[in-house]
Amino acid sequence: MRIKVLGCYGADFYEKKKGKAIRYNPSGFLVNRSVALDAGTLCGALTLPELTQIRYVFISHAHLDHIQSLPFLAETLYGKIQSPVVIVSIAEVIDVLQKHFFNGHLWPDFTKLPTSENRILSYQVIPVGKPMEVEGLKVTAIHVSHIVPTVGFIVEDDQSAIVYSGDTWKTEELWKIASQIKNLKAIFVESSFPDQLSRLAMISGHLTPELTFQEFNKVHRPDLPLYVYHMKPPYLGEIRRQIKGLRKKGVHLLRDGQTLRF
Repeated sequence: MRIKVLGCYGADFYEKKKGKAIRYNPSGFLVNRSVALDAGTLCGALTLPELTQIRYVFISHAHLDHIQSLPFLAETLYGKIQSPVVIVSIAEVIDVLQKHFFNGHLWPDFTKLPTSENRILSYQVIPVGKPMEVEGLKVTAIHVSHIVPTVGFIVEDDQSAIVYSGDTWKTEELWKIASQIKNLKAIFVESSFPDQLSRLAMISGHLTPELTFQEFNKVHRPDLPLYVYHMKPPYLGEIRRQIKGLRKKGVHLLRDGQTLRF
């Protein structure tokens, strides 16, 4: 399994440090070239030939930093693909996208353009807890604890599996299922705010470094690599220091542009 990190931060953010421009992209991961996990960043990290290879986009929830590339993906692919890109999520998320995003007001409805028979996008509801097979992968959605309906994803191929937490606060079912996966190779868990903002994290349905490790430990597999993402860029230095203070071995703060293989 090949995972390219298109964006791994909890915001679309830009800054200059020592005269160097640094861009932080919101969450978006490309699995084996044709399947995306979240769409905070797609068009800003992939070339047109790469974008035309995407067949499925799995959306964890409908917050803007996880869907903002979808309109531009649709516009970019107009006239360049033979079959629609399938947006996959739970029913509540699909409903938000239909009513409030691709609604003809905020953005054109590319599930009907250029025609209903030759559309750029289509929707598919994924039943929670039931694996869906696409592009040689098996993807399972599991509810997690966020302030809007949200799922994490378990992604498997013939040799390996990874767990992607989605945006979450303390949760249980995802880790219970993850602990039973024999070929589990890595866990991707969010850590949005530093520990001193734990109340903000709770109110907004996110984790801090201390909580991230508490969640990770529920899998009872300390040998597994832990990949931390969704850091809010203004707090990145504090989050990095706190994570290093808790544990160094096997813990990785993701960076935009990385490619991982499992």
